[in-house]
Amino acid sequence: MLKVNELILQQLGAVISRVVEMPGIFVTITRVSASADLKYATVYCSVMPDDKLGFAINKLNMLAKRLQAELAEKIVLRSVPRLEFRSDTSGKEASDIDALLDRIKEEI
Repeated sequence: MLKVNELILQQLGAVISRVVEMPGIFVTITRVSASADLKYATVYCSVMPDDKLGFAINKLNMLAKRLQAELAEKIVLRSVPRLEFRSDTSGKEASDIDALLDRIKEEI
């Protein structure tokens, strides 16, 4: 499953950059989690700038069927999973924690 998730991540990133137009918005796929039967895949994305996160995730979910069809042309699987896009805020949370720890160090 790890190889399948990585394959989907790599190929879907290329498809999104080619198919989806969102000027001024940078989308990065951080991880993919496909179900064991390959019927579904949750695609986690980070978006810059942060205030465009909701817009970008909504747009990706609206285009999910088209992206799935484009992905089917790029990879060979018995079935290409149905895609669901979600936000991955772990990078921002880690940055916020680092900033908080830096502030605590300064106060001590």
